[in-house]
Amino acid sequence: MSFRDAPNHAYTEALALSVGIDLSMYGMPLAQALVFLTCIIAFVLATQWRPFHPFLVLVVLATIFGYIAGYPTSQLGSAFGSGFAEKFYSPGLVIVAAALIAGIAESTTASDRLMEAMNRVRSLGSGVIAACLGLIAGLAASPAAAFALLTPLLRPIAGKGQRLERDTLSMALAISASHGLAVLTPVPIAAAAIIGADWNRVALFGLPLAVLLAIFGTLFAQWSSPADTITTTEWPAARPSRDKAGKGYPIVLIAAIAIPLALLVVQSVGEMPSEPLGGGPKRELVIGVGRPLILLLAGVGIMTIGHLRTSFSLFADSSWTGRVFGNVSGLLLTVCAAGGLQRLCQQTGMAEVLGERLLAWHMGAFSVLIPFFIAAVMKTLQGSSLVASITAAGMVGPIVVPLGLADPSGKALAALAVGAGAMTVSHINDEYFWLVADRAGLNALRGFARFSAGTLLQGLIAAAALAMLAALASHT
Repeated sequence: MSFRDAPNHAYTEALALSVGIDLSMYGMPLAQALVFLTCIIAFVLATQWRPFHPFLVLVVLATIFGYIAGYPTSQLGSAFGSGFAEKFYSPGLVIVAAALIAGIAESTTASDRLMEAMNRVRSLGSGVIAACLGLIAGLAASPAAAFALLTPLLRPIAGKGQRLERDTLSMALAISASHGLAVLTPVPIAAAAIIGADWNRVALFGLPLAVLLAIFGTLFAQWSSPADTITTTEWPAARPSRDKAGKGYPIVLIAAIAIPLALLVVQSVGEMPSEPLGGGPKRELVIGVGRPLILLLAGVGIMTIGHLRTSFSLFADSSWTGRVFGNVSGLLLTVCAAGGLQRLCQQTGMAEVLGERLLAWHMGAFSVLIPFFIAAVMKTLQGSSLVASITAAGMVGPIVVPLGLADPSGKALAALAVGAGAMTVSHINDEYFWLVADRAGLNALRGFARFSAGTLLQGLIAAAALAMLAALASHT
């Protein structure tokens, strides 16, 4: 269902008229965007006024938004439920896998031993290490799944008594930069394929820009995290009694994270239209190895085999498994509720129509900013980076000639502008926002001030850099 097919917009019209919006001039999508913005403000106020759990507030506000946007009850429940179920599978299963891996690592002291080993390289700066890992993980097919897999490493990277918030933000912002601009990831792949950009040029411009944004993300994380802020959040320790604890192996912990992460990267490469890893049944196999179920089996299986006796003892301990699952249940419910809200936002059609309005803008030599703003508006309003990339690229593709971006460099810059915009801005209708906020120990307001603001600034820096490159290319 789109907003144009919705049977009842009385509430939306009343709200729009109450603030002086002329729907005949601006259209229903702007009014629905206003309702969505009001819901975001209400969410922040509700979670700041009282410590309501984000899941409860998301469910209530998603229902209110759906009814005001014109959904009948049956379609409201169906749309929210499909988005909820989708996120429970991905990244939900990967979150569970990371929790089990971290629980075994904590219980076998593998995490503590890795922390001690990291002392030799921590002089480089834990934020720098986290950002470097984030740049690599950003090449994976899903930023949320990649981040979830890396989170068991956050405490060993940060060290005892260090701030996890700073390193979590550094890693998350680096993943966002890499996922939006590195040519191996689905976001720029989709944009480049639809626009018809040359892969080599996209990589030539995109990789240095991704590194630049990762550096900025690290500096922003250090600046935005107060020196006296100590974040102690971590994956459930769920330590057994000392007589059950065994000797842990850091190399097994690293393998349990690195191998599933590599499978996610392989999946991303396998989804490229050029089919570099083969087509047909072989391509289906390559894509299948990155599915959440396979990642869970691979990661937890490696961790179990590496600590066989202790792991079986832990899995047979219902109190241990209960603590592990209980500690991630709140995060899982919040991520799934965000998925339900995301689906509602997508099916209103407000993002697409408002994005289409931006096609009429005239920016002269800075026309490369139009693809960026279209993708950014779509990402902000409907939550999914991949959907924003595909839709924005589909809008921009037919007009690259009037935009002055028809040459190979112009198409590559347009594809990267779409990729940068598709990662701007991450907030409450994006599951990635909730994963980062949970691991960094941030409430909704601080999540906006740290992570959402970070993705916004990264996007603006990328847009400015791409505009400069487009201006230089036009004069050569």
